Amino acid sequence: METTRIHPLPEEVVNQIAAGEVVERPASAIKELIENALDAKATRIEIQITDGGKKSILVRDNGEGMNEADLNICYLPHTTSKLKSAEDLFHLATNGFRGEAIASIAAVSKLTITSRTADSAEAHSVHLIGGVPDSHYTDASPRGTSFFIEDLFFNAPVRKTFLGSDTLEASRILDTVTRLAIANPNVRFDYKVNGRDVFTGVEGNDLRSRIAEALGAGIAKDMVPVDYEEAGIRVSGFAIPPGIQKNKRSKLYFHVQKRPIWNPIMTKAVNRAYEPYGTTSSPIAVLFLEMADLDFDVNVHPNKREVRFANENDVFLAVHHAVRDAFQKPDEEHPIIRLEDIPAVPFHTGTSPEAPVVGIKNFKTERDFPLPTSELINESKPTSFAAPVQKAPPKTIQEPPKKYRTPDPDDIIQDLFSLPENGNIIPLTPQNLRPPARIDKTPPPQFFQLANTYLVCEDSEGLLLIDQNAAHQRILYEQALDSLKSEVALESQELLFPEMIDVSAAEASVIPHLLPILDKLGFHLELFGKNTYQLRGIPRDLPFSRAVEALHNLFADVFEGENPENPSQELWAKAWAKSNAIHAGDKLSVEEMTMMMASLLATQDPMSSPCGRPTLMRLPLTEIHKRFKR
Repeated sequence: METTRIHPLPEEVVNQIAAGEVVERPASAIKELIENALDAKATRIEIQITDGGKKSILVRDNGEGMNEADLNICYLPHTTSKLKSAEDLFHLATNGFRGEAIASIAAVSKLTITSRTADSAEAHSVHLIGGVPDSHYTDASPRGTSFFIEDLFFNAPVRKTFLGSDTLEASRILDTVTRLAIANPNVRFDYKVNGRDVFTGVEGNDLRSRIAEALGAGIAKDMVPVDYEEAGIRVSGFAIPPGIQKNKRSKLYFHVQKRPIWNPIMTKAVNRAYEPYGTTSSPIAVLFLEMADLDFDVNVHPNKREVRFANENDVFLAVHHAVRDAFQKPDEEHPIIRLEDIPAVPFHTGTSPEAPVVGIKNFKTERDFPLPTSELINESKPTSFAAPVQKAPPKTIQEPPKKYRTPDPDDIIQDLFSLPENGNIIPLTPQNLRPPARIDKTPPPQFFQLANTYLVCEDSEGLLLIDQNAAHQRILYEQALDSLKSEVALESQELLFPEMIDVSAAEASVIPHLLPILDKLGFHLELFGKNTYQLRGIPRDLPFSRAVEALHNLFADVFEGENPENPSQELWAKAWAKSNAIHAGDKLSVEEMTMMMASLLATQDPMSSPCGRPTLMRLPLTEIHKRFKR
């Protein structure tokens, strides 16, 4: 008889493979256990972790609990109380249903499960190692269920190597907890990291109050309600009107039948609703979809976060119209201006004084046309992020000035230098337009500004093109890095009236570790209350109107790093430069352009921004001669 090479895998190997799909990291294990608690009708859920969840995780609830018989089979693969037939998959009313979560967690950890029902005299516990029961016992624990996970991935060392730092994993868990807390505002959530309270969601909240706890009071206050129905799909929740919050990262929280999900169609629909307003800030929205059970399928992936819709076009239109209509409803507190509502402004030469640009002495910006007057912009006191914008009176709709759009660099070069093709003309190519091999260290005397985005000047070998944003980032990056390395703080200006800064739960958990570095960069923050800080000082050359936006953008860049509690000096300097550099579209005087060029040439690497974008390009004089057939 021939020897077979194909054989069934041992049960423990099968369980570890299945666990790899369900339990990718501590956050995914906690997600599964919180969903079980919600299905058990818990009104209070406690989460405690040690060392980013790698050492231990405790998830405890006050739900219905399990009796001894259920406890002794709940950790077996594909055991569940939520399904009895395949037909039940089309009418899911629970978060969990696959019967894989507890078995997957048990397979890659040392797990203790303790549970007690309301009519039980005592609680029952089972301890498992790698999914195998090790001991059973009873104790006096209260009604509900607790899962105590130790040494996650102890028997899968390769999986451990793919985990991030303790801080990063704790941050991912916080994101998971806040998403589930937003989806269930009536349930109390307590999340502790190494014994420290990080997030608390009070029991019995309404949705806006829960958003304030999770994302910050400023965001919750500025949101407008969304309530719309189309094609059998109801969309409800809240969204931030365009231009109110100067946030850098999108914060989109989507739910179907109260289940947190991710879906690119819904993301695209929300982004489309923001487009007519010309805002550069990213969308923030918390939306709930209600639809017939047969119109969506959550059984797409073991993590149950991805959803497939029967009719994606209906979902797109419902979400887009819901958010669009919410922005169009009259709202005295958050009036909104669309691009087409802005009256056409004739171009003229002139200047308007602006606050100095950070990092260049006496740097001021000019504009080719006056900014909209107080008829359009409310000059009341700032909110936690930016002053709200008042709606303009109805006017004849005209195309906004082209200055509102940032041209593409390649289009600019082609418009300036490309000629009709014929046999004698050399086309402009990346090989012809290239970063200069060397540049004169003496700033050229003649400058002009192209599209309020690029500085153009002459040197001995041709025309130099300078990206003002990339160049300013390079200047600020080296200034900040020098300050951090030399322990000499950047100059700061104290605010006469401190500004209140509302932060999310995720930001609040990290900011205390960042205060010493923020002081060096000129930002003076003091804790004022839960998830609220007082901004008492800002960098000397940073306009107050941009200070709060710059601070939040700084947080966003730092939090995206691998170790947000202790980011590298280079990451800090890069984030500082990106947050405070002048923008494309800022008008500069000849003096300012000259000073920027001089400052750029004094840096150690004047050829690129901290992010690797080129700061300089040269169009060689020889190439210009060729184009004019000289």
